[in-house]
Amino acid sequence: WMIVKSNGSALTQKTEPKLCLIRPIIDEKNNLMILSFPHMNSVRLPLTINKNSLRSSGSICQSKVCGDRIEGIDCGDNIAYWLSDVLCINGLRLMRQNNENLRQMKVKTEDSIVQEISLSNQAQFLLINEKSVSWLSNKVSDWDDQQQIDSIIDRFRGNLVVDAPNELDEHNWQSVQINDIKFAVDGPCSRC
Repeated sequence: WMIVKSNGSALTQKTEPKLCLIRPIIDEKNNLMILSFPHMNSVRLPLTINKNSLRSSGSICQSKVCGDRIEGIDCGDNIAYWLSDVLCINGLRLMRQNNENLRQMKVKTEDSIVQEISLSNQAQFLLINEKSVSWLSNKVSDWDDQQQIDSIIDRFRGNLVVDAPNELDEHNWQSVQINDIKFAVDGPCSRC
């Protein structure tokens, strides 16, 4: 899922902090996603798509994610009006991923399998090494207080935070394993 502006570009929490107030609830029993926002009526949309009517209805749309052109499915006027209303931004649309047009990671895993990354920026997960953040904070004179490390780590918005033995160790990793789950390393984050 991705909220797009009238120009087709993604609306992000970086530019619209109120996005964090939209609360999605997946109702599997009724096959619905319910979106709520403080002091507003919620809106419901189906989780399944009638693929036969997609092309004829014109609900296929295009956007870009990190330079990749992607094709998605417009979720309709009802949800678009709701999003524009709750966020006070005209022309918003909700786009869902088209499973027939999936983005892939730029690098292959060690077993040569290309991983799908949906509508996320560069990869599904971002790993942050505490030692690297500490090293970086020592390089920036304005960050002289060691107790700020947690807030600096938060600025990178990582999904996984590790404490590796040395700073920048993560630049040499090919994969990361947590219990039985193995993550392929795509490389340094272009955003960071």
